[in-house]
Amino acid sequence: MTRRHLGPRLGDLLVQAGAITAPQLERALTEQLAWGGRLGQVLLSLGFTDEVRIATAIARQLGLPAVDLDRAQLRPDVTQLLPLELAERYGLMPLGARPVEGRLLVACFDPTDVGAQTAAAKATGLVPQVHVATASSIDRAIRRYYYGEAAPTPTPGDARFNVTRNTIDPSLLTRTERDLATRVTELEQRVEELTRLVERLSAAAVE
Repeated sequence: MTRRHLGPRLGDLLVQAGAITAPQLERALTEQLAWGGRLGQVLLSLGFTDEVRIATAIARQLGLPAVDLDRAQLRPDVTQLLPLELAERYGLMPLGARPVEGRLLVACFDPTDVGAQTAAAKATGLVPQVHVATASSIDRAIRRYYYGEAAPTPTPGDARFNVTRNTIDPSLLTRTERDLATRVTELEQRVEELTRLVERLSAAAVE
């Protein structure tokens, strides 16, 4: 079945965003043609870029919100919104629903894959509202929520440990979670201020 795209293709978006170069895209497309697989995974296997850079570039170029699934606390019943078979086949993770608006909030790695969105719409009767996430975080979320696996604990140095603030759509959070997120941000800012103060004091002591 031919894969359909809406608007710019994934590779073109990444080149426009500066995440990869045009020659790298051509090399990746050649590899994809020879061996198959998703373009994003081919780019990663060739070492041309990384997941976070791809997701950030896609979100910025398409004006879509990004979600950090390793930190997001989703309702356990989100698994009822989308069949597991579709989630795994297309790399989709349901985030919630807005029935009144007829929308399904869903995280995906490649928003240009119209086939995935069409399948989700057909299965749920809702229009997908896309959020961008890394492919590996979607896989972990599927294993966590659909299969009940324990959430991984990131450690310093892990890419999941150094997250960008405000990457989660605030509309996905409850009021308590938003208050907690604000408090965490304030504490992080204080830690940064204290760190800078210690560095200045240490530099002064050396002088």
